[in-house]
Order: sequence, then C-alpha cells, then structure tokens
Amino acid sequence: MLTRRRLLAGFLAAAAFAGFGAACSGNTPSDSYARPVETPEPTPTRPVPTPEPTPEPTEFRVAFINLMSPIQTDANDPIAGDTFEQRLQLVIDELRSYRPDLVGFSEATWTAKHGSAVAKLAAELKMEPLFVQANPWFAGRTEQQNRELARQIGFEEGELVLVRSDRWVVLGATPAWLNPRTSETEGRAALHVRIKGPPALGTVDVFITHLTGGGERLRGQQAESFAEFVRKQRTGGPAIILADLSDPPGSPAYEALIGLGFEDPLAGIDPPTCCRPGVIGEQPEPTVRTSFILSAGWRASVAAAFATKPGRLPDGRPLYASDHNGVWALFPVPKRSGQ
Repeated sequence: MLTRRRLLAGFLAAAAFAGFGAACSGNTPSDSYARPVETPEPTPTRPVPTPEPTPEPTEFRVAFINLMSPIQTDANDPIAGDTFEQRLQLVIDELRSYRPDLVGFSEATWTAKHGSAVAKLAAELKMEPLFVQANPWFAGRTEQQNRELARQIGFEEGELVLVRSDRWVVLGATPAWLNPRTSETEGRAALHVRIKGPPALGTVDVFITHLTGGGERLRGQQAESFAEFVRKQRTGGPAIILADLSDPPGSPAYEALIGLGFEDPLAGIDPPTCCRPGVIGEQPEPTVRTSFILSAGWRASVAAAFATKPGRLPDGRPLYASDHNGVWALFPVPKRSGQ
C-alpha cells in the first residue's frame, strides 16, 4: 500500500555490471600490436577545496492539487483520459516554476493505458515519492491482494506526497484507512509523512487525505476519523495538512480539522478550487474551495491558488491542468536561537 521508490542504487548496479561485461567480452589484442609504454610524468596533486556548507533553508514551499483522474466514467466523454499526459505536463511546468519543497496530490493514478503518474511526477520534479493506495480497496483483503486486483483491472488511485529530500530528509511514513468507507469497493486513505526539519523546527508532520462521495454527513464522519489519526500521529512539532475535502470552509469536514488547532492561511481570500465542468476550451471559474493547506505550529507568510490559467493544445484550444485549481503556501523557516 505504501510505496517508496528508491531506484538509484539499482540503476548504478546495472550500469556497473554492463560496463564490466563489455570489458570482459572484448578480444585481447595480439602481441603484434604491442607497443612499449612510456612512464608517464607524475600528475601534480592539487589541494582539494573544502566544500561550502549547504545553507539552511529559509523557507518551506508547499503545494497541493487534485490531478483529475484519467479514468473514464462517461463512455461519451473520454476527455479526462485523452488529455491526461498534456494536463500532467502543465502541472509539472507550474510546479517547476514554484520550486516546491513539498507537494501533495489527490487522484494520483497508475493505469494500464497511461502508466504511473506517481513515477512521472517524482522523476520530472526530482522529488521523493510516498504513496498510499485508496482505490480499489476491498476490506478483508491483504495489501498484496488489493494491489494484485489493481493490476488486473488496470487502475490504481491514491494520495501522493513528494518531498525535496536533498534538503528535507524523510524520516518515515504511516498509512491509514478512514471510517466509514465510501462504498464496498472504495476506501478513503490517509498518509502521515515525517520530515526532518532544520534545528529550529525539528520534525515536521505532514498529513494528506481526499474525501469524496457519500454526501456531507459521511465526509464529516471520515474527517473525524482522519482527525483522530492526526491526533495520534503528531510528534509535537509543526504540522501541515494537505486535503481535498470535497466540501467548503464551514462544513463538518473542515471544522473537524480546524478543531484540532490548525489554521487556514487561505481563509482571508478563499480562492475557489472546484470545479470546472470541463478542461478544454473556455471554462467558467470554479465556485467553491474544497482543497486546503492547513498548518499548526507554523504560520504561512503568503498563500494563493495555482493552475488557474489554461495552457494550449496543439490546435490552439485552451487546456486546463485539472478540473480543480491547486493551492500553495510559503512557510518561513525560523533561525536558530542566537543567530
């Protein structure tokens, strides 16, 4: 259920093996090609400069967006899937310009047709992925059985967190399933990621979830389940929640999280994030905010929406990255005492 892809060691080992094989398979030259080898002049040694210490970060950039799954639910409307690669690239381009330290995604998918959005996002943004499967998920089956089912039907969807781990080391992650379930075949999942912050911050707790279906009352119950998970998992330092609640500020789901002592840095401007009826052509603006970055013990200095403007298809038509707008927030990193 929880996947962390660490492929570098494998790639290096494969490359080393390939080079070794090539060296061993070549034919040894005959003596007729031998030449005396002159003794080379000694190479003068140069002092190795002491590397400059990496400066501690002064800010922590966070973003979150619902990707809009490519899975087709309407046989007469294949646009979500037909545009998925282009839409995913629009998200990547926007995030590259923002240079995030942490990104959360709802509706992160693997499909037989489109491959792994998780792998593409992690590779393109050069960030470490942590993923929890939410759909399909059958109660009573093991993690391996549910993953095998996903492979059989060609579809997996869940929550993804990307971390810039060259600056913010991932200490671990814990998944959970929320109660009640949305349906017999679909679970709602949560993920807690622990990140090592600078000394002035300590461990940063990051939580992500996506509530959907079942109506406001059921989502409120799921939010209470998520809130209990947050309460139990927090380590005592600053915490950030990334969530698509499918409900606006003031809803039971929202209040369940605010009741934990979290702040909403976008409360003052409340930019709408949901939902466009389509992603191609001119579209009406979203009307309500359902995507949130919430924080406790750490206050954002600025926050806003992103992916609000369309890109262009090859034929010139506007193309939006998702039926949702994303949100971002910047958190200043405090200096250590005495600095």
